Amino acid sequence: MNILIPDSWLREHLKTKATPKQIGQYLSLCSQSVEKIKKEGSDFVYNIEITTNRPDCLSIYGIARELAVILPRFGIKAELQGIAEFKKPIPKVKQELPLTVKITQESLCPRFTALIFDQVTIKPSPLIIRERLSKSSIRSLNNVVDISNYLMLELGQPMHTFDYDKIKKAKMILRESKAGEKIITLDGQKRLLPAKTIIIEDGEGRIIDLCGIMGGQNSEVDKNTKRVLLFVQTYEPAKIRQTCQKLAFRTEAAQRFERGVDPEGVIPAIKKAATMFKNSAGAKVASQLIDIYSAPQQIKKVKISQEKINQLIGIDIKLTEAKKILEGLGFRVKLDAKRYILEAAVPHWRYDDISIPEDLVEEIARIYGYHQLPNFLPPIPPLEPFSGSSFEYEKQIKQILKFWGFIETTNYSMTSSHSCLEIANPLSKDLVYMRSSLVPSLLEVMAENENEEKIKIFELSHVYIPQASNKLPKENLRLAGIIKGEKFFQAKGFVEAILSELGIVEANFKSCQPKNSIFHPSRTAQIIVKNQKLGYVGETKNIKNRVAFFDLDFDALVKQATKVKKYTPLPKHPAIIEDLTFVVPEKRQISELIQLIKSASLMIQSVELIDTYENSRTFQITYQDPKRNLTRKEVEKIRKKIIKQIKEKFNANLKESLRLSS
Repeated sequence: MNILIPDSWLREHLKTKATPKQIGQYLSLCSQSVEKIKKEGSDFVYNIEITTNRPDCLSIYGIARELAVILPRFGIKAELQGIAEFKKPIPKVKQELPLTVKITQESLCPRFTALIFDQVTIKPSPLIIRERLSKSSIRSLNNVVDISNYLMLELGQPMHTFDYDKIKKAKMILRESKAGEKIITLDGQKRLLPAKTIIIEDGEGRIIDLCGIMGGQNSEVDKNTKRVLLFVQTYEPAKIRQTCQKLAFRTEAAQRFERGVDPEGVIPAIKKAATMFKNSAGAKVASQLIDIYSAPQQIKKVKISQEKINQLIGIDIKLTEAKKILEGLGFRVKLDAKRYILEAAVPHWRYDDISIPEDLVEEIARIYGYHQLPNFLPPIPPLEPFSGSSFEYEKQIKQILKFWGFIETTNYSMTSSHSCLEIANPLSKDLVYMRSSLVPSLLEVMAENENEEKIKIFELSHVYIPQASNKLPKENLRLAGIIKGEKFFQAKGFVEAILSELGIVEANFKSCQPKNSIFHPSRTAQIIVKNQKLGYVGETKNIKNRVAFFDLDFDALVKQATKVKKYTPLPKHPAIIEDLTFVVPEKRQISELIQLIKSASLMIQSVELIDTYENSRTFQITYQDPKRNLTRKEVEKIRKKIIKQIKEKFNANLKESLRLSS
């Protein structure tokens, strides 16, 4: 998050002669990054990026507090100026205006404070307030609303103002919303609230505040307002962030609440607000301070040794130097000189950020100056590749697919419509589901390149399989490819080559009825190795754009892969190769025919399907005996056995013998 800070406003809290350029440079070196300094008239405005772990810097006072420590490290005097209003008590009143407050869950609102003002005059804010708000990119509305915005920027404490007379029965109930409840916010927008949003309703059940984000239009301060309820509070950060995400709506206040607002900063903010109401609106306090703070912060202490400091920073820093730095940042520090240990009590504005010794080291190092630390790389031994790891196999398969003419693609893990897991907070209406297959994404890529006659693409990535309702989806690494202009057998050939590269043998291809509706029911086969299903190969269902594909479970492939090579000496005796063509009835498994042919004799070394036309299937059979030459009569005997078995079991007839060679 970026904030804009006018230099003139900053110097109200920081006494220094540092130039704007020096302030920008040294703040960036040791704390928050100043991205730009813009000159506006006689003033300068700092555009500062605030890291998410430093909500205490989302204010002018917070930045001044940082600079009061940083600038002296560069030889520039700087002194943080106290705020006089913090020491002033809130005026007592004899006759109070009533207000009943009920908080249904303490965790929703750790601290709730409210103060009522009477005799309020609505008018434009003083010029200095309007100018400062304008330079900080906030529009001035009126003196009452401007006070809340002004103090949010100055102290980092969001607050809200209600027209007291619009709060029915002078009652406020802070609770979680029910699904379907609505509110019209100050910007005039009707918002349908998700369940468990923090809201406030009045005594008649009207929702008057979308807590931490924006107030309701039905309780806004307008030109007729005479009595104002000032509401200063803190909320559970996660709740505010969840609501902002679901509503796609975020305000300046919400950005502070979702990072965590300091509950100990509430009272100082409301004290200064009381003074500003008196000076800017002529208002008088008309109630006692309502302060509901069920679980006050306890003192948090963190210990660290000098050895630990030096080990993590890499240079010797004395405990006295570390103590000086931490005390400048607001820590209360005790030294145990005998044991070389430092104990620091964490200031309330850093309560959620500092918890462990390493956090203290980070504070010491940044103020000491990262730029002063030695600039060298530690010795790093060369990294050895993970032998046999999934990464090694991924690289291997990607490489060979590229050699075979495939192009790798990378697609979103989210898709627009598929039988898979729906995302709670989708990035867009086109990216709603977590994909359970890579093939649809590849088909989309192919469709975008429809003018290409030949396309071979693949993707190796994760898919997400839904589990039980209370479990996260199962992530499965898969390898899928699309081949335009080719059919089932070409895709099957690529799969067999991939299995061979991974050292996986004896794969069976079994016809199946795939669950995925994209796959063609009669042109898809399941790949099985050692009774384990490794994926699918086949053709897609769409007749107009039918393409061959393969979809493999890469995790399962890796488990069966091996790099062990089997050596087989070259045979001394020549092989006899024969092509046999059979007319095969429809819906017969080719793999079953191949297995039957192989089982006819130990002399059959290999059987390959080399051609197909209508119902004809041509198999190339290799006969070989490693110890002697086979005769034609021996081959003829085996051939007759093959023909007989195929006829009996599959009702497939021999069409012709195409070739017999040795």
